[in-house]
Amino acid sequence: MAQGPTLPEPLTRNPGDAARGKAVAVNSDLGNCLICHQISMPEVPPGAAGDIGPSLDGVGLRLTAAELRQRIVDPRKIEPETIMPAYHTTDGLVRVASQYAGLPILSAQQVEDLIAYLLTLK
Repeated sequence: MAQGPTLPEPLTRNPGDAARGKAVAVNSDLGNCLICHQISMPEVPPGAAGDIGPSLDGVGLRLTAAELRQRIVDPRKIEPETIMPAYHTTDGLVRVASQYAGLPILSAQQVEDLIAYLLTLK
């Protein structure tokens, strides 16, 4: 059952790769999901992940690829006041450093890779 707006169509023709997606999730220069979300991984020490956002443990059971895609691309479509960054849109963003203006945080393929990884979190 959908929880708000979704993006049903993949952003790329190439399917997402879960291993690359995990790398996006933990890379502080890319997704950096761990700064706000708990993800149980052996390589992440207890207490090292954030607790601002909901735990991503089990997210692959709770949300579909379309729901995850919307949350990653532009979560403001679901919750306008969210503090979660819009990872693949530049519309309506404020306080963006000039060198990043007009550039999304993640490429379309990185978004699809991240979705593939998140769907493995059962």
